[in-house]
Amino acid sequence: MNAFQYLAQNWPEVSQKVVQHLEIVGIAVAGSLVIGLLLGILVSRPRLQTIGRVIIAMTGIAQSIPSIAVIALIFIYTGIGPRTAIIALTAYGIVPILFNVSSSMLMVPSDMREAARGMGMTPLQVLMRVELPVAAQSIMSGVRTTVTVDVSTATVASVVGAGGIGDIIFVGLSVVRPDMIIAGTLLVAFIAVVSDLLLALLQKSVVSRGLSTSS
Repeated sequence: MNAFQYLAQNWPEVSQKVVQHLEIVGIAVAGSLVIGLLLGILVSRPRLQTIGRVIIAMTGIAQSIPSIAVIALIFIYTGIGPRTAIIALTAYGIVPILFNVSSSMLMVPSDMREAARGMGMTPLQVLMRVELPVAAQSIMSGVRTTVTVDVSTATVASVVGAGGIGDIIFVGLSVVRPDMIIAGTLLVAFIAVVSDLLLALLQKSVVSRGLSTSS
């Protein structure tokens, strides 16, 4: 039996694993986006820019930490289940978003802020109408990175009872079923590619044409 035959014959069970996978990734990415965006905006404020530069350096180091190490650390405190995977993926996914948000916000030209304030904009208006639009492309790049990382890492998270497509791959390994391993791998790759393509389209719609570059 090849991978496609396995998918066709076991689609009801496979589709449940796909839904579990998407739920875990969706919740984790949403959490990472909210936390990363808020922290990135906070540390880019004038009084906290020194701290912001330190955080940028720290996030660069944090990106080198293996995802399985983060999952194992969270597992110690939360045990088996989807909650462990969601917390671990949320924490791991914050890194690229926080890095991109904080670095891009810090690089917004100061004269643009001053011009906006000179037009009578409030600090919130400067943030919403100047800083975020200028930083939008970098922020979306961080989101795309987080989604891609979470889709693949959620596969590994099945070892802590999170469910998802990883179950198919690990069962295939345990019973020596190459068709299951390949099927699971193809599903993960397909979800990652489609997700990135959809986010690329979203990026083009939210980024000003004058500020956009090739994705």
